[in-house]
Amino acid sequence: MPGDGSEPSWDDRLLPLLTDAWVSPEALAARLGAKPFTVLARLKAMMRRNLVERRLVKHPTKTHAGRPLQQAQFRRTQFGRKPPD
Repeated sequence: MPGDGSEPSWDDRLLPLLTDAWVSPEALAARLGAKPFTVLARLKAMMRRNLVERRLVKHPTKTHAGRPLQQAQFRRTQFGRKPPD
């Protein structure tokens, strides 16, 4: 049952999988055995709380009406990093 403490929160499930490397929600979903849409929704909620960062990259193979589709990638927010020179 949700909220009864028997299952870890999404933060507890996702944060150990996120590193400084960019990773797609699909890859995270595969590692967790969850649906990609659910993982994407949880990552977006974490992004609003500044726990993760998102970037958009061109999808390597898919296009839509001649334009390349974009794909989101996420990584753990890097606290205390130096700004670029």
